Amino acid sequence: MDPIIAKTVSQVMLPIVLGIVMLGMGLSLQIKDFKAVLKAPKVAIIGFLLQLLLLPILALFIIKAFSLNQTAAAGLFLLALCPGGATSNLFSFIAKGNLALSVCLTSVMSMLSPFIIPIAFVGFIHYSGSTDNQHFNLPLLPAIKQLTVVTLLPIVIGMCIRYFADQWSQSVIPFMKKVSTIAMLLVVTALVLTNLKIIPAMLSLQGFAVITLCSLALIIAYFIAGKLNVNNTDRKTIAIEVGVQNAGTAMMIAFTIMHQPALATIPLMYGLLMNIPAFIFVYLLLNKEKVIMPIKVTP
Repeated sequence: MDPIIAKTVSQVMLPIVLGIVMLGMGLSLQIKDFKAVLKAPKVAIIGFLLQLLLLPILALFIIKAFSLNQTAAAGLFLLALCPGGATSNLFSFIAKGNLALSVCLTSVMSMLSPFIIPIAFVGFIHYSGSTDNQHFNLPLLPAIKQLTVVTLLPIVIGMCIRYFADQWSQSVIPFMKKVSTIAMLLVVTALVLTNLKIIPAMLSLQGFAVITLCSLALIIAYFIAGKLNVNNTDRKTIAIEVGVQNAGTAMMIAFTIMHQPALATIPLMYGLLMNIPAFIFVYLLLNKEKVIMPIKVTP
């Protein structure tokens, strides 16, 4: 693919599409959605803490266990810092989870991501102790500004539109979801075509590391939520929110803010491969319920 087209896709189209996704998320949100979650804060706090702490810890563990090179390590850690996205909401819906909780966790983490991601990633680069990581320097304030424009601002605008034009917002939400989904699929397809080396890399150690991150996050989050007496519906939702990350945000940071296409390899790979463990996880949950439900209703 022509280098100009590739640059346009990664540095122009990707941020625009990500902004549209966030705008659609904002249109689906109201202040009362957050109030409903705050009435039972335990579940939300568990979800937030698992996303903030469990994922980076898992990423560090996998980086060490798999002895990933510096580029792959930085890409995996960057991915682990990103919030869930529209995909996690979709999987929560399929798994018959708490969709309101899913959207709330996604939106709040997306709002915080402009501040959390740059600071945490800069900390990782600084303390990794490798001179090879110098070219992965992330300018802190510019990164916060750009992430705010692409993630936080569209959500706030969407919520304002919903507040002042509720009926119209509800009527366009289905259209926005379809447009953003199709647009994101097209952008990811274009990114794969401009980075064809990613295809054989999926069968390498890096591909296995990506699947491991998603799989362990789903399983461990589901286990911890169960141990903390979270009900089954919310437990599924938390696991999916923790296990399914917004690879688009990580790709946008790598391509647009840092101008490091190599850093986007892991997130791009994740955007494709994470569907495997996610679908298997949801399938097992639904079939588990089919087995348990008859037992519960039997006299």
